[in-house]
Amino acid sequence: MRTKNTWRTSLKSITLAAVALLVLTAGVGVFRTDLAHAATTIVVVGQTNGGGATGVNQFNSASITVTAGDTVTWNSALDARSHDVVSAVVPGGAATWASPTLRSGTAATTFSTTVSVTGTYTYFCSLHAAATDATLANISANITAGMMVGRIVVNAPVADTTPPTVSAVAAAPNPTNGAGAVTLTATVTDTAPAGATASVTAAEWSKGASAIAAGTGTAMTGSFGPAIVNVTANVPVTEAVGTVVTLWVRGKDAANLWSTAAVSTTYTVGAPAAGSVQATVSVTGGSLSNTAQSIAFPGVTLTGADQLVVGATAAWQAQDARGTGAGWNVTVTSSNFTGTGGSIAVANFKLRLPSVTTIAGNTAPTPSPASYVALSNATPLKILSAAAATGMGTYGYTPETQLTVPGSTSAGSYTANVSVSINSGP
Repeated sequence: MRTKNTWRTSLKSITLAAVALLVLTAGVGVFRTDLAHAATTIVVVGQTNGGGATGVNQFNSASITVTAGDTVTWNSALDARSHDVVSAVVPGGAATWASPTLRSGTAATTFSTTVSVTGTYTYFCSLHAAATDATLANISANITAGMMVGRIVVNAPVADTTPPTVSAVAAAPNPTNGAGAVTLTATVTDTAPAGATASVTAAEWSKGASAIAAGTGTAMTGSFGPAIVNVTANVPVTEAVGTVVTLWVRGKDAANLWSTAAVSTTYTVGAPAAGSVQATVSVTGGSLSNTAQSIAFPGVTLTGADQLVVGATAAWQAQDARGTGAGWNVTVTSSNFTGTGGSIAVANFKLRLPSVTTIAGNTAPTPSPASYVALSNATPLKILSAAAATGMGTYGYTPETQLTVPGSTSAGSYTANVSVSINSGP
């Protein structure tokens, strides 16, 4: 299923007004990012390395260590100077970067990049240093000397090889005494080595003499994410009176490890009490859909300096009415802003999603990122993620956007094409 809506805007004379063109698609989830360990590290630009003084040509902290998949964000220190952040050395297979000018002013300007390849990265401010100052041979000495260079060491995530465990499995009512379903409950507990994150991400149940293969059961609900999660499921009773039914529960962690042994409980199918009647209802699943709204940036009068403008949009809405509990996610990509005057790089177009509102349904999807991250025309940015058995309902969210308009921008009308996709799977 695909739906598409289009909005356009223009930039006239020396005044910039921008609205992103949004393409909404719903389909199979092709994009997946494991964010169990992902974090954002802030580096202050124009601040003393290791201290708080501004008005200096340094980065603070100039040398950081992060984990593959983390994001590094450089924030302007508002020190009455202009700086940028340009990569000098990156590991093989990693992307280079060059930020726009991060200027001081009434509001901080930022630049972010996500580092996914392990190894050592170096960078420099091209206004106050050179690439030769940030070679691997020179970087340590030049950081010590107070030059405007920096280093990022990216380590591989610590492997989690310990699957979660399941306990306290129970079914009620037992015996059923005519009930059309039993409530199955259990507790899933995950452990992880130092440096890894213990997190329960899913649980499932099955019925029969033995547990079915991991990952093929029926999803259970729970507030997934913490290391200990209480899970539940509504299990239909379809067996004849007198049958003893065995239920099995497994849990899964952020490393995609299922508990090695499912834990079981039983219930006995009992007859309804004399004189009782039953009521039934049939529920048919609906669709997975997302509605996005236009993004409008205020006009900009060129001054020769880079300018940061904040976008405005009405609330967006995601809906999972399938009734399957399969989970889902929403991703965003964007083209450059292009128009009669040339283009504005997509790296200047940033988005964050700090919150989501439950309109109706169970556990809300997880919003991200909390800090502004540059959009890309190639790598989808995941802004909502509903784990299995969560996000079953309707949810409102309003992305926050900002655009840096370079001082060298030509007057004209500019438009970006933004694709917003809702995909099945967390």
